[in-house]
Amino acid sequence: MSSLQDAALVDAARDGSDEAFAELVDRYRAPVVRFAYRLTHDADEAKDIAQDAFLRAYRGLPAFRRGRPFARWLFVIARNVSLDSIRRRKRASSVDAGRSEDTSPSPEEFALRNDEAVRVREAVALLQPRYRAALEMYYVRGMRYREIALELGIPLGTVKTYISRAKRKLREELEDTMGLAA
Repeated sequence: MSSLQDAALVDAARDGSDEAFAELVDRYRAPVVRFAYRLTHDADEAKDIAQDAFLRAYRGLPAFRRGRPFARWLFVIARNVSLDSIRRRKRASSVDAGRSEDTSPSPEEFALRNDEAVRVREAVALLQPRYRAALEMYYVRGMRYREIALELGIPLGTVKTYISRAKRKLREELEDTMGLAA
């Protein structure tokens, strides 16, 4: 019975009813938080994951296939968000663990890094907006290709093309401005 109710709420939400989606959030908030907590073992992180999962589900409603269970789809999203969060945490902790006691750069190194960072930011700003958006979602927000495709409303292959072209254009621009060899 609940899946029939879910289907009606999903249809209403797809038709623009914020109240219908709010009902779905109320219905699944606690189970999604518990699910994320079982994966992350962090209550605050689990709440953040649930919020992100609902946001992605809301944005992905147009792509949701009628007749499929909403709960299963939502929990797949929550699992993916949880795994992304765990990966980011592991990367951050491995970076922290790999640091020696004195990792502060010399003034010369700091100036050089800052100059390089400015050049990279300038090169990114020169990218076409669609390439820049895909690149930032992938590298800055840590999103997967499928998530980017859902958020931008474009095919998966197009996301791969955008990121590939963006990296190539960045490489070319940085080679020109920094005098780097390929």
